[in-house]
Amino acid sequence: MWYTVGQRQEILPAGSEKQMLKELQNFWYYYKVQTVIALIVLAAGGYLLSQRDTVKYDYDIAIISPFGCSDGQLAEIRSVLEAAGSDQTGDGEVHVKLHLYRLSLGADGQDSNEIGALDADLVGRVSGIFFTEDPEAFEEATNGLGRASDAIPVREIEKLSGCGLDGFSLLPRKDAQEKYAVMRNALTA
Repeated sequence: MWYTVGQRQEILPAGSEKQMLKELQNFWYYYKVQTVIALIVLAAGGYLLSQRDTVKYDYDIAIISPFGCSDGQLAEIRSVLEAAGSDQTGDGEVHVKLHLYRLSLGADGQDSNEIGALDADLVGRVSGIFFTEDPEAFEEATNGLGRASDAIPVREIEKLSGCGLDGFSLLPRKDAQEKYAVMRNALTA
C-alpha cells in the first residue's frame, strides 16, 4: 500500500504494525463521529437493560437479633410484610427488603462489622421499621431514633405469629412514621 509521507511515498508491508496504525488513524479520521455515537448508544442501552431487571423496594426493614433467622423465617416474614404493605414505588408490586443484623444491643464484645452495618443503616436512614428484642436498648443505642414507647410487641401482632419473632418488638423509626404507617396499621389491625 502506498502512503504519502511528506514529499515521498513509502510502501508498507502488509500486516506490519506501522500499516495497522495508519489504517486505524484513517478509520478514526473518517468515522469518529459515528464511533462515538455508537458507543454512547451502547452504553445507554446497557444501562437501561440493567435498570429493567432491578427490583425497587417499597420498604426496608431491619431485624436485630443475636441469633439471626433462617431463610425460611425470613421468607415468611417478608411475605407477611409484603401482604401488609402498599405499593410505594408505583411498579404495581410490593417488595420488602429485610436487613438482618446479628447482634445484641446491650452486650459488649459485638462483631464490629455488624455494628458498622447497623450504624450505616441508621445514619443513611435506610430501614424504617426495626424488629428488636430490647426496644429500650435500641432507643439508647440510637440516641432516640426509635422510641421505646412506640414499640409494639410482636406477640400482639396476630399476622406475625409463628414467624419466629415472638420475643421481639416492632419499633418504627421516628422520622419514617408516615411512610410505614400503612404497613404498621395493616399489621396491627
